[in-house]
Amino acid sequence: MLPEILLIAAVSGFIQGLSGFAFALVATSFWAWMLPPQQVVPLVVLGSLLGQLTSILSVRGNIEPTRIAPFLVGGVMGVPLGAAVLQALNAQLFRAIFGIGLVFFCTLMLRANHLPKINPGRPADGCIGLVAGVLAGACGMGGPPLTLWCSLRNWDMATQRATFHAFFIVIQIQVLAFYAWQGLIDQPLIQMFLAVAPSIIAGSWLGARVGRRFSERMFQRTVFMLLLASGVSMLTPAVLWAGRSQPAPQAIVHQHLHAVGTGIGKEVGMVRILQPYPEERVDVRFAS
Repeated sequence: MLPEILLIAAVSGFIQGLSGFAFALVATSFWAWMLPPQQVVPLVVLGSLLGQLTSILSVRGNIEPTRIAPFLVGGVMGVPLGAAVLQALNAQLFRAIFGIGLVFFCTLMLRANHLPKINPGRPADGCIGLVAGVLAGACGMGGPPLTLWCSLRNWDMATQRATFHAFFIVIQIQVLAFYAWQGLIDQPLIQMFLAVAPSIIAGSWLGARVGRRFSERMFQRTVFMLLLASGVSMLTPAVLWAGRSQPAPQAIVHQHLHAVGTGIGKEVGMVRILQPYPEERVDVRFAS
């Protein structure tokens, strides 16, 4: 287990305990460079759920089922759609998509105080829950749409945190059930989660208590600025890769002849197609 993974788990847990969200944003922005998406996403969901369970006690008095219900209805419907997408993601595509979402979301949240406050009603809450459920199933990142939406509702911080915690506990349990059914939660992943769990619990516990005396808005602004920089760093390799000049592939043919038996010749050849980059080389063998 890399020490960096444990440190990221502790920091992510602390930020989640302090603000009520952002475990997936912080952890994924770093773990995506260390692990494949099929490991990152289930590990992030497990860690986020553990952090939610640890820190929800500090806001349990602010939980209102009637406020959370529309989000949950939409979220439960969206999770299966998102979980079906995860299997098809490769690491480079995952980092690019996550980086775009991170830059977009953090830019909006840094401007949230200047955006108009709204009161759209329960159907709109259900639609946001649906989007959050799809993102939670696909990449473990259901927080951005719900976080932005709640900030636009002009709710106080305690109400927002209670909404986040209650919603994500239910949705993440459903997400994990789908991942287990898909075979993504295996023994190595469970062992990795058990290794990072104490760091997450300690970080969430500490964050929840510091959050009572801390200026959350200033802290969140700092977090969003750091995450914005992280999103840019995740997008940069994809942009550079797309901008590289790609020469036309060259084909080099090597042939080898040998005799088999008496008077019978068999040609055995190999065609090696060299793509623009070494990692994309394809070997094709044929016999005639």
